[in-house]
Amino acid sequence: MRMKSGTWVWLVILVGLGFLLSCSTNSSSSSSTGALYVTTQGDALVSPFSVNLGTGVIAANGTGVATGTTPSAIILTPSGDAAFVANRDSNDISRYTIKSDNTLTAVSGNTPTGTTPVDMAIDSAGHFLFVANRGSDDISVFSIGSGAGLTEIAGSPFSTAPNPVAVTSSGSFLYVANNVSGVISAYSVDSAGALTPVPGPSFTAGTTPSGVAVTPDGKFLYATNSGSNNVSAFMINSDGSLTSISGSPFSAGVGPVSPRVDPSGLFLYAADEQSNQVSQYKISSTTGTLTAISPPTISTGVNPVWLAIHPGGKYLYVANIGGASISAYTLNTTTGVLGVVGSPFTTGGQPAAIALK
Repeated sequence: MRMKSGTWVWLVILVGLGFLLSCSTNSSSSSSTGALYVTTQGDALVSPFSVNLGTGVIAANGTGVATGTTPSAIILTPSGDAAFVANRDSNDISRYTIKSDNTLTAVSGNTPTGTTPVDMAIDSAGHFLFVANRGSDDISVFSIGSGAGLTEIAGSPFSTAPNPVAVTSSGSFLYVANNVSGVISAYSVDSAGALTPVPGPSFTAGTTPSGVAVTPDGKFLYATNSGSNNVSAFMINSDGSLTSISGSPFSAGVGPVSPRVDPSGLFLYAADEQSNQVSQYKISSTTGTLTAISPPTISTGVNPVWLAIHPGGKYLYVANIGGASISAYTLNTTTGVLGVVGSPFTTGGQPAAIALK
C-alpha cells in the first residue's frame, strides 16, 4: 500500500520527537557531578564540595555544617542519602541528611558512643553502622533507619581493643586493628548486627596497624602499619579467619595510614603521612599479593591522613591535615597510576576525613 506524502511527513516528525525525548531522558538520568564531604577539626565543620566527574576538579557547594568536637571520621550510607561523622573528643556521632543538591542538613541531637570514637564502617546493604571507640576499647553497633536515624542494637557495645575497622561487603565479617598489640581481630556479624569473635588464634599484622581495608569481593584484607612502614596482607577464609599472604608485609612509605581499595578490587593505595605521599599497588586477583606500581608513589600535601576513592573509580582524593588542603588525582582504571589534578584545594584547618558520592 502506498502511503500519502502527508502521512510520511507526520511519521518523520513523530520519530524525531521520540528520538529527542529519548536523548533528553538519558541525559537527565545521568549526572556529571558528584559530591565530596570533608571534616575539618580546626573549625569543627563538615563541608560539601561538588566534584566534576569529567575532570576531577572540586568546588565548594554551599557552607559547612557544625559537627561535634574533633571530627575524625566520616561515612555515607550506601544509598548516599545520609552522612555520619565520628567526633573523637565529644564521644558522639553527628548525623546529616543529604539533599538533592548534595548539601547537608544536620539532624538534631548527636548520638552518644563509647569513649573516643575514631573510625566507622557500614555494610554494603546499609543496615548497620559500626563505630570503633579507642578510649573505651569497644565497638558500638547501630541499626540505620530513615532520616539518618541510629538505634543502638542489643548487646552493644562489644568489647575489643579497636582503632580502625572494616567490614566485608556481604556484612558477614568485621575486622578491627589493635594499634597497640599489632593484632587484627575478626568477628562474625549476625542478622541483628551482633558481633561474635571468629574462633582461632590472633592474626598478627605489623607495628601499630593504623588502617584496614577489604577488597570488594571479600577475598583479601590489608592493614597499613604506621610503626613498621609496611602493609600486611591476608586472605579472608570462608569462616572469617585470616591467613597471611606470601611476601607479606609489603614495603610502604613512612607512617602509612588509610588504606583504600578501588571499586574494581585491582589496586590498593595508602597515605604515607610522614613522607607526604601516596603509595600505589597492584593487587593479584588470585593470590592477593601486592606489587608496587610504577611509579610506586606520588606526592601529596603535608601530612596526608585520609584517602577516599570516588565510587566511579576514576578519582582519588587525599585530606592533608597539616596542609589544610585536599589533593586530587585521576586514577587510571587499567594501570592504577595516579595523576595530579591541578593544585591542592584549600579547606578549613586540619582536614581529617573525606567521603564521596
